[in-house]
Amino acid sequence: MKGWLIVFLSVFAGLSMVLSAVPPADSVALVEGLRLYEAEHYEQARERLLVSAASADSEVRAESFLYLNALEMELGNWDAARPWLEKYHAEITRQSVERAVAQVNRRHNTIIGVICGVLLLGLGAFLLRHRVRTKPRVKMAEYEQFRAEAEAFRRTEIYSEIVALASQGERGREAKVLSLARQEVLNGELKRVFAGFRERLRHDFPALTVGDVNFCCLSLAGLSTFARALCFGSTETNIVKQRKHKIKAKMNPATFAFVFE
Repeated sequence: MKGWLIVFLSVFAGLSMVLSAVPPADSVALVEGLRLYEAEHYEQARERLLVSAASADSEVRAESFLYLNALEMELGNWDAARPWLEKYHAEITRQSVERAVAQVNRRHNTIIGVICGVLLLGLGAFLLRHRVRTKPRVKMAEYEQFRAEAEAFRRTEIYSEIVALASQGERGREAKVLSLARQEVLNGELKRVFAGFRERLRHDFPALTVGDVNFCCLSLAGLSTFARALCFGSTETNIVKQRKHKIKAKMNPATFAFVFE
């Protein structure tokens, strides 16, 4: 009987040590306690098992309780053995409850994650549809109004001056640009003539800067890339192309096409 019990406890200890990760000190005390128990050094075995029984690891405690119960039974200390058996059963029950709770929590978290994912997808779809429905659209009557504003600008003195400067051709730094004083005049004319167009742009696309809005006005007026560069005091057409690209990211395709194409 004793040999069978020793074999059972050895197998149980081996499986537990493989399946669970325990702190080194507790593991050493548990293994030493079992080795001393098998060698029938019961007092020393009890001392080591009491150390492992105080472990913070639930698996180590349960195994220690079981071995202490068996040890006291071997010594005939039935009254001392019974509490260790009760502690073993209580520890095993607690482990089962904790595993069940953990499993429920995992399922709960999974369900919550799925629900949150579905809600986020639904919210994203709603916002996308709302954005599409509320995308700023310029009415045809407003298109005609804005074209009329562009035509009025083409009759101004500053427009004629810009066209004359652009007729120089792209001669690099030798080309004359619009002076700072005339740029101020240009800005004033753009605000006056393009009042409706500018208000619509600021309302529909608040990310546009004042410079972006002025650039859109010059583009709607039909000025060439080089002419628009001169309006900003430069002869580099790359600056104009870069600004156009940035404005495209701030504006819907329909309005961008109306302004620039």
